[in-house]
Amino acid sequence: MGATIVTTVAIAFDGSTFVDISDHVTRTTISYGRGRLLDEFSSGSARITYDNRDNSLTPGHSDSTYGNTQLISRQVRISTAVTGGSDSYSTYLFRGFVTDLDYIAEQNTSTVTITVTDGFDRLGKARFTAENFSSAEKCGTRVARVLSLSSVDYPDEASPLDRDIDTGEVETPVANPVTDNALDYIQQLTRTENGRFLINHGGAASSTNFGGVLSWYSQNSSTTDRGISFSDAKSLGTGSVQMTGLTLEYGSELLFNSYAFTASTGDLRTGTDTASITKFGERVVTRTLLCDNTATTNAGVYYLGLYSEPSLRISSVTTDVDAMTAADAEKCLHMNVMSGLTLSYLPPGSSTTLTGAYLVEGVNYDITIKDMATNASRIRATYATSAADTTGYWRLGDPVLSVLPTVLAPG
Repeated sequence: MGATIVTTVAIAFDGSTFVDISDHVTRTTISYGRGRLLDEFSSGSARITYDNRDNSLTPGHSDSTYGNTQLISRQVRISTAVTGGSDSYSTYLFRGFVTDLDYIAEQNTSTVTITVTDGFDRLGKARFTAENFSSAEKCGTRVARVLSLSSVDYPDEASPLDRDIDTGEVETPVANPVTDNALDYIQQLTRTENGRFLINHGGAASSTNFGGVLSWYSQNSSTTDRGISFSDAKSLGTGSVQMTGLTLEYGSELLFNSYAFTASTGDLRTGTDTASITKFGERVVTRTLLCDNTATTNAGVYYLGLYSEPSLRISSVTTDVDAMTAADAEKCLHMNVMSGLTLSYLPPGSSTTLTGAYLVEGVNYDITIKDMATNASRIRATYATSAADTTGYWRLGDPVLSVLPTVLAPG
């Protein structure tokens, strides 16, 4: 018997009071984070399928309950509660704003697909002009400074708990004046740091902070340990949950053997791995970094150390959350980007189980209704992963996972 998970979808139609519309929702999909280690984090989104046969969401209709209020830009919260679990509060899976509604009316059915996006959409529209960064500071400190600018103010100066900003390792120099798009500038700082910047809607929610809305992690920052081990074994050990699918990749997605990085001084720093180029041909990564020449060269050397050889990698793991025990289901629903997990896989025909520590890079939920009377849900979760040593590789036949040390980047 699996866990009973009740999913709640609520919209603040009047701008402040959240209305539970779960009894009309038949399916919800959520996606945020990134698919691969070197991808940029992009705006997270949710798509909610709403049964509109009573016209309750039809704008201007006489039967409309919600359609005659403002719909676009209203806040949406999607949360879950595990029956019999230990949490004293709902776990928020996603928080965002309505950006679009698509109505499909047929002879006997009517549905509305509600599209919700997270705060990246707002940051992508924010700009600052002629801003003076008059002192050298670590990348994470500069990120926090940008978020606090009056023209950005994200998420809200009144809600400091919605930020989790690492200080960072790499120093970015004085810059006067700077005019830029807020998100573009922050992502350039993130590339400089080889870090992670995301609007993070999963996680262990509390009554005041709905899931850690904003997170920034510096290079080599510690992971968030959730105590979850995914396994393909038919008989599971203590603390393990069953994975229904595992995606392995081997190819050139994470293969670079030459770098051309431009420092904040305008100087171009280059380097190559000759042995890798001889085998695979030259594959160049180019970046403009907000740091000095030395740090830029170190970043290039770091790249070659990580990505000059292709390896088998686990790119994602899939599991049915509602098939777990209540305790394990809660742990999975608390997982978010940068959560730690262990993956164990026995390749067909092999006697050696591969086991490694991984990080979550992206989260996808497909939520459908199991019981309309109680809103009990079927939840299939897919977590995009990278190796906990930041390489994103799994060495074939080597249960140690990788030959590279955990802390490789220059300090």
